[in-house]
Amino acid sequence: MMCVAARTRCRGISLIEILLTLGVLAVLFSLASPALSNATARSELRAAVENMEFSVRMARNTARQLETEVIMHFNAGAHEERHSLIFSFPAGNQPAGSAALLQNFTFSPEIRLAPDAPSVHFDSRGMVDSSIQIMLVSSHDDAINQRLVID
Repeated sequence: MMCVAARTRCRGISLIEILLTLGVLAVLFSLASPALSNATARSELRAAVENMEFSVRMARNTARQLETEVIMHFNAGAHEERHSLIFSFPAGNQPAGSAALLQNFTFSPEIRLAPDAPSVHFDSRGMVDSSIQIMLVSSHDDAINQRLVID
């Protein structure tokens, strides 16, 4: 900044103004942070639900296509452990070419599974005997969850 006269004082930004600006920005950031965290958790939950729905469709289609029973196991172990879906066939009788159709799936560490049963059995028509409910829950916030029903 240029000074016009020798007696005129040049003004710039003072240290107090900088500290006040930083304080206001810190307060705004602290207010926005939980909303951003919840948005991330909701996005991860949405992706997990889509993957679960896709896996159920693939299990049904594989059972119909190969005309055999398909078992989808829910690995919902300890809290620290990553939850997953594991596919198998009855008595280990894996039809030829089925490995490419069904891929096991591991969920993000931020997603927990809470199924009603440890597995679901799809018959050769892709149907299940009884409906099973699965709760997908965000590990960040239990209020962020979604219930899926396989019937």
